Amino acid sequence: MIALKNNIMKKKLLLFIFFLGSLFAHGQNEYAILIKSKITSNSVWPGNDYSGFHQITAGTNSCYIGFFEENYKDDLYCFFYVTGNPTELTFTEVLGGSPICGQIKRTTPYNKDTFPGWFFSGCLANSQIMPIHITKPDTNPKCNEDLITLRNGWEWQYKLGDGKWNDFPAQFQQQSLISFKIKDLPGYTDQTTVHFQTGYQKQFTNIVTYTLIPCSPKLDNTSDENFTTCSYSNGGVTFTFSRPLENGEKYLFTRTLVGSGFFTSAPSNDPNIEKISELSYKWKNIPPGQYEFKYQTQFENNTPSTLSTISKFTIKPQTALTFTATAVQPACSTDKGGIQISVQGGTAPYFYILNDETESIDGEIVPKKIKLPDSNLIPITTDGDHTVKIVDSFNCEEQ
Repeated sequence: MIALKNNIMKKKLLLFIFFLGSLFAHGQNEYAILIKSKITSNSVWPGNDYSGFHQITAGTNSCYIGFFEENYKDDLYCFFYVTGNPTELTFTEVLGGSPICGQIKRTTPYNKDTFPGWFFSGCLANSQIMPIHITKPDTNPKCNEDLITLRNGWEWQYKLGDGKWNDFPAQFQQQSLISFKIKDLPGYTDQTTVHFQTGYQKQFTNIVTYTLIPCSPKLDNTSDENFTTCSYSNGGVTFTFSRPLENGEKYLFTRTLVGSGFFTSAPSNDPNIEKISELSYKWKNIPPGQYEFKYQTQFENNTPSTLSTISKFTIKPQTALTFTATAVQPACSTDKGGIQISVQGGTAPYFYILNDETESIDGEIVPKKIKLPDSNLIPITTDGDHTVKIVDSFNCEEQ
């Protein structure tokens, strides 16, 4: 046991932190423990108890915090590096003057890669035991607008590219978890890497590095509703983005049919991708179904941007075109007859082709289409048998 100092020393030394197995000689280490302690209240101390301590041990490394009357209002800290692979933490509280609390000893399992932290509630003081080791990035690389979350730290620093280490702004300090965007870090311009470290009083543990890549444009809008034409597998969906593509930049679109795992990818210069405007692109010839959609951009040097979040769109089958035709006989010899049309499905407006008539357009012989009148009555001026076909705006006809 570590002996407590006498009362004279107590008056001179408000906080005594003693390191066992100190690793200062070893330089920066990957793993550490930080203890933050707070005396519950000096009013609960027995009259002849003027001192005590908390000590934590991990393998051959440990530190302790000494408590005295003069520092009961303060947050008290101790920090030590962890070496080897200890499997248990031991925490001890000793109250020096009387046996009211005596000695309290607790242990907890410890794995330096997965230790989540520990809270010790003592008779004299409470202690928060925190791991100091930045966990590996969830995804890497990142773009400067992505939200980054770092865990298991206390005092934080960052380094942009090959620059110098900088302290995070004050609002991020003395926090075990922080979230931020690279673009908001003071000094950021267009660096392609950023490094992070954390520790206590300039004693740092591991360094985590992110590679930075361009940010994909944001998806502002997805067209809805989207239909096929003629009940075929030729639906289309239009995506509108937040910015135009840069020179040498192109999209890579990917759609996945929900429930099947079947996916299709296409670059923005694919024949099935139509550029509607600087911001909008239409993906054509898509079968009916519900799809998950994601995208990213790529530059000529094959540098990718960040992958988008997943959105969804639906292609609905168009109702097949059907129609009925009813002969309308003239009431007298001076009246005109006709064919009354009733049409369902397809996509308006509708057109009719009477008696398979054709016409020449730009030197090409094509069926002669005439827009169906609002009355849906096709006028007939000659007696005899007549044939009629109805097509919609996409040239779909009854099957």
